[in-house]
Amino acid sequence: MSPKNEFSSPWPAPEALWADPPWILSGTAITAWFETDTSAVVEELSPAFVPMRGERGTPTRLRFYEINYEPRDGDAKARASSSGTFREAVIAFKGTITDVDGEFSAYMWTDDDRYMTWGREIFGWPLVRGDIRLSGALWGSSVEKSTVCQLVQSEYTLSIEVDSGEGTKGPEGPAVNWLTPRRILFPGGGGSERRDLNIVRPTVLEAGRSLSHGGRVNIESGPAGVMSKFTPLGSVAINSLTGFRICVGDHVETITSGP
Repeated sequence: MSPKNEFSSPWPAPEALWADPPWILSGTAITAWFETDTSAVVEELSPAFVPMRGERGTPTRLRFYEINYEPRDGDAKARASSSGTFREAVIAFKGTITDVDGEFSAYMWTDDDRYMTWGREIFGWPLVRGDIRLSGALWGSSVEKSTVCQLVQSEYTLSIEVDSGEGTKGPEGPAVNWLTPRRILFPGGGGSERRDLNIVRPTVLEAGRSLSHGGRVNIESGPAGVMSKFTPLGSVAINSLTGFRICVGDHVETITSGP
């Protein structure tokens, strides 16, 4: 048997697309919590995911972010060269995978290619390109009093409309587990693959300011579209979080299983 080849550097690309994790994320998030049809969640998501059941369905969140990011480590010049901003929209569901409780971010959109690259390659997050439109007072506008968060795609539109006003003190609590089941394919054919569960536990560096608001969630999709299955059942709770600062990538566990 020939000896195993050895090489000193497993990353041959001369141009780095992103810095190594962990990253520091800060900014603003607006979240709408509601329940959605559990049968639709079971039908559309990974069979490894066991959705939580609330009064009417599965607790679900639609969240919009405006984020500043930079790597935690390295000197000031290196951090600055790998820093940036992005917008993001996420639909996540509360539940369990392999007896680990958390939130499964099953649908994710962003307007930034660099974030999409390291989000997919490091964590396996299902990020795709999206047209994300954020306007109003909670996003820093001094002109518009109401706040709108909107994802516009060719087949559907998702939005949160937040009523004008200051809002009331909102809920606070520890960061939850972010659950990501993923399938990793290997070159060479033969059906070679690996199945993982990534469990990301964000570290809260600064909690920020949390406020509760009135408002609405709108999901506009054709009757055959997947998004139409996640229409809110019952009431919607809307929360804004400003001035937060978290570290992502310092506490990650990967559970691997065979095919």
